[in-house]
Formats: sequence, C-alpha cells, structure tokens
Amino acid sequence: MGEIFYGIDALTRERVAALRAQGQFFWLDVSLADTSSDDVIELVEPARHALSSLSQGGATRTSRAFIADDVSIAFALQCYVELNAQTDQTSFRLRPLKVHVVVTADYLVTLHEERVSLPAALLDRTPGGSGPHIVHAVLDAMLASSFDALDEVELTLDALAAMWTDGDETLVPRATLREAAARLATMRRSLTAEETVLARVTVEIGALRGFDGSDGPSFEQLREHVNRLLASIDAAANAMGMLLDLQLNQRAYLVSVVATIFVPLTFLTGFFGMNFGWMVDHTRSPSAFWLLGVAVPVVSGALLWRLLMRRMVTGGAPRGR
Repeated sequence: MGEIFYGIDALTRERVAALRAQGQFFWLDVSLADTSSDDVIELVEPARHALSSLSQGGATRTSRAFIADDVSIAFALQCYVELNAQTDQTSFRLRPLKVHVVVTADYLVTLHEERVSLPAALLDRTPGGSGPHIVHAVLDAMLASSFDALDEVELTLDALAAMWTDGDETLVPRATLREAAARLATMRRSLTAEETVLARVTVEIGALRGFDGSDGPSFEQLREHVNRLLASIDAAANAMGMLLDLQLNQRAYLVSVVATIFVPLTFLTGFFGMNFGWMVDHTRSPSAFWLLGVAVPVVSGALLWRLLMRRMVTGGAPRGR
C-alpha cells in the first residue's frame, strides 16, 4: 500500500527519502499556496524537468500541458472539490480545481494552487497495490469528481423541471439557468482537452519503469469515462434547452393571450372613435354611451373568452357533463 503525504515538512522530507531509498511508491500532494515549486523539485529530483516545465507553463491549455521524458510524465487535469474559499458566487457546492500531475516509476506528485488535500477530498480510503494501481485510482477519482459535479447540475435541472410540472412556471430563475449553462460549457471544454491528454497518457505510461503494456487497458478505461461524461453533458445541455424552450413558449403564449383579448377591443374602440354622422347624431345620452362604449366591448370580450380563450388557457376542451 502506497503512502500519502500532503504538503512538505521536515518529517515528510525524511520519510520520502526513506521510501525512495527502499523503492516504495508514494503519493505527494502539494498546495502551491503553501509550498514553492522549488521545494517540490528539490524533494523529487528525478522529475525536475517535468515540474519546472509545468510551473513555467501553468497558464497554458490543459491539452498542451503534457510533458514526457525517460523518467516522468507530466500533464494537467481538472477535478471538482469543496473549497473553503468561495472565489465565485455560484450555488454549486463543488468547485473546479486545476491539478498538475507528475508520474514516475517511484512516486506520484499532484500540484494545485488552492489549499485543499486531494487525498482527503477525492478518496474514501488509501489506494493499495503497485504504482500503476495507485496512479489509476487517483486519476479515476479525479474523473469521478466530474461525475459528481455534473450530478449537481442535473439535480438543479430536475428541480427546475419539477417547477414546471407543479405549475410554477413563473418561479424558474433565469440566473440559475445561466449558471448551469456556464458550468456545462466549462466542463465540456475541459473534458474535451482531457480526452486528448489521457490518450497520450495511455501510450506514454507504458515506457516508464514499473509500468508495462499490460497497464494500458486500465488507463484506456479512463478515456471511456471521459466519453461517458461528454455524452452526459450533452444530454444535460439538451434538457436545459428544453427548459429554455418551455420558458420562451410560455412567454409567447402570454403575449398571444393578451393580443387576442385586446385586438378586437382595439378594433371596437377605434371604430366607435370615428366621427360617423349616425354615431354623432344618436350617441347623445348616457344610456347610449354605456351601451356602445362599455356593454359592447364587455360582451365581445366574454364571447371571446367563451369561444376561444378558455380552451387556450385550460389546455383542452371543456369537460363533459
């Protein structure tokens, strides 16, 4: 069973040196907010080139941040964890975290800016087995966190759909829809890049000492996870599009209802507002005014409601007796 370390202190330095001397695999998780990249490079000397390249190119795209040499493989992935520092105003519990990953025959290193322990956030228990098994378990847990983040979005969409089912169409918040759309777009863009990264990892990892070609199929499963995630994101985007269509149709329906009521009334008021000779000669009493100016529009509106609008509002024909 591999040992796990979070951060670098004197005790970690001694234990890491002992494990490297014994040839035992370990996982070192480091927050760059507390530890400099130079300290990490000093501790895990064989991955100096990979770590230096990642620290210099931290702003590059995930798909391009891939480094492979004779002793190490370095790349970047995104996972979702609970962060204490709320850097945005979204209502989602899980936040995206960019992680730089370095794999060698002797250890796994994960670097990130935020103060969070990935072993505690991603794994329920310490992964056992050889180095390939530990690396696979960690990468699989990172992808699993994306499933959890997607589940948050889907639960939000389900809640919005339930509002429509219960007849509370006016309660659907547009801000929530925009937030869900932004989360889906970000996840899809990141996962599309990660699919390319994992394809290269599957090929390059077999060249490391302690890894061989038999480990390829297990890492190939990670690409299948990404493909399932992309399909699920597309399905969630389609569901959100249906909600947007329902909201747009509801507004168009209300506009149609108002127009259907006021168009004939506008015609009547416009017609009786013209100075016809007969109308000027005969509309000289209060009763004529109330009859032509009030009663006729009210009766017309009632007939429209009876013949047209009630069926449109109730969504079907009147119930039978």
